[in-house]
Amino acid sequence: MMPLWRRLPLATLFLVAATFTNAQGTQSSSDLTSPNFPAVLAKTKPTIDGKVTPEEWPEEARRIGFVDADTNLTSDEFAEFWITYDETYIYFAGRVKTDPRKVIRDEYRQNVSVGGNDNFTFQVSTTGQPNNFNGFSTNSNGATAIGLAGGRAAKTEWLGEIVANGRLTDTGWECEMQIPWAIMNVSSPGVRDLRFNVYWFRTNKQNTYTFKYSRNDSTLFPTWKNVQVPAVVQSRTLNLLPYGFAGVQEGSGLLANAGLDFKTGLTNQLNLVGTINPDFRNVESSILSLDFSYFERLANENRPFFQEGANFLRTGFSNRLFASQRIPTFDAGINVYGQIAPTATIGALTTVDFGNRRATAISTVINPVPNDRWEIAYVENDESGRNNQAGMLNFLQNTGKFNWYSTNQFTNDQVQGSGWRTNWGGGYQDGGFSTGVEYLNISADYFPRLGFAPERDLQGYIASANQEVTPAYGPLNSYSIGLVGLTYDRLDGSFYRNAIEGFFDASTRSHIGGGIGFSFSNFEGSSDRVINSGIGYGPDPYRGINLNYSFGEFSGISYDNISLSWRYKPANRIQINGSSEFVDFDGHMTQHILAARYDIGRYESVGGRLVLQDGDINWYLSYRLSGKRGAEYFLLIGDPRANVFQNRLVLKAVVPIAIKY
Repeated sequence: MMPLWRRLPLATLFLVAATFTNAQGTQSSSDLTSPNFPAVLAKTKPTIDGKVTPEEWPEEARRIGFVDADTNLTSDEFAEFWITYDETYIYFAGRVKTDPRKVIRDEYRQNVSVGGNDNFTFQVSTTGQPNNFNGFSTNSNGATAIGLAGGRAAKTEWLGEIVANGRLTDTGWECEMQIPWAIMNVSSPGVRDLRFNVYWFRTNKQNTYTFKYSRNDSTLFPTWKNVQVPAVVQSRTLNLLPYGFAGVQEGSGLLANAGLDFKTGLTNQLNLVGTINPDFRNVESSILSLDFSYFERLANENRPFFQEGANFLRTGFSNRLFASQRIPTFDAGINVYGQIAPTATIGALTTVDFGNRRATAISTVINPVPNDRWEIAYVENDESGRNNQAGMLNFLQNTGKFNWYSTNQFTNDQVQGSGWRTNWGGGYQDGGFSTGVEYLNISADYFPRLGFAPERDLQGYIASANQEVTPAYGPLNSYSIGLVGLTYDRLDGSFYRNAIEGFFDASTRSHIGGGIGFSFSNFEGSSDRVINSGIGYGPDPYRGINLNYSFGEFSGISYDNISLSWRYKPANRIQINGSSEFVDFDGHMTQHILAARYDIGRYESVGGRLVLQDGDINWYLSYRLSGKRGAEYFLLIGDPRANVFQNRLVLKAVVPIAIKY
């Protein structure tokens, strides 16, 4: 959904500006807030101890001034950062003036999510391209999160690592990061203008602030000017991750299997990942809620092979030509992704289930100029009696506050025949307000067998508007209101469906939030309606509770859904999450999930999950020694992907091997 109306008192804007100016004192010169940031070589290599000192961080490398990432309102708290570099590392430091007693700093591990903690994130495109960013985050404990361009699986030898540290101070908190150039896909050496941005998450307002407001348009990110990009020599290394597991299962006897994952760099900007006999059975499955839908839903993908380079494999948006969930298992696979030219990226993978199926997906994104993007994709399912080819050509353009796009897809299926999907639309965004309209046309025979396309044989329009507001003062931290409407007919002109939906939600500065929404629709002659409501409390991702209730009618049958979710951290290293869902719709359905984890140390933990759904119960327990360089070990009781409990015990080991060539 997208924005509706906006009204902020002019006095509020003046008050925010005055507050911020007072907080900055004499440091409010325009140079320090300019988005044009000249590169500054590190004269002294900073000691990454979490203490930001003038000797290590020169004034010319400093910037101040953060605004709300959604509404562009200036922050009422003061934050600053520094960026320097040398031929080996990029160095980042950040400092916040706030009440240190309110700083959330639960996370302390490496290569994990720090999203619920007060944190800084430094984003940089080492190629200067607007859609090829690397992100590095840390909190006041020195915990780290890494998001490399294209996406990477979590094994340290493949993902890489950074050094970070942080601390609380009398006036807030501060942090430092040391980021190797070699961890990223770096363009050829020379003096270049790179793009970057800095984000700061405040838990006391549950808001994200940014150095440069961009309306989610990376072409508006600041320029890091005249950076002397070093000649990063990527070692020619073949990284192997062989695995093996052995165990026993009731009814099946002894279990044993082995396989291999491998990775190497084809160039400084192009990676190759492969797998032979991948182990998916011991990867925890995602679980869908019991929400009612006329259409298919897909659970999240969490298998490492498909996470590698996932952001480079663009085959659509909510509807896409390739959805990796369509490939439940295979014998071997190859995945190539990265930069193939200064203005072009590629993502390509193929999997083979010998004697059964070969699946291939290829996507190229071209940015001839920063504001224009072309996306070209081809997907093929080679399978006896079920052959399918699909292609796509998209064009997207941002022009200031406006954007527009055109999407064209075709499919040719051995069973369904040939079909197409085309849609075009545009939008406008300014501050917390956004709106958009789209026309959609899908033929009856459109069928991407390896993709996700829950609807076909329709034509019509959808329009939406949304407004998000972050008040500068008062009890509300934020609130938003939105409205969306659609009308679709079949291609022969007969009626298909229409709907109007709306919502209002708000959160308070005391971490209480709630909302209400409605949906009124007519689906193929069935007048449906549903009212949604919810309330919750949550100061951070580790603690909180949410209660939601929905009621209405679908196809003349009454519908009720009550869901309760909670999260609790009883001690520093213990996390417990749970949820329950009760649905009455042409029968009664229930689902309960309980998950827990205890961190023995930075890289060692025990945990498990219990799932109870309509009388079927599955649970598993695990011990993990992972997240560091070197061998990793896993002990599993049960099957994390089964629907009912399996009396099963498995020990798995992964041993990294590096071969230079």
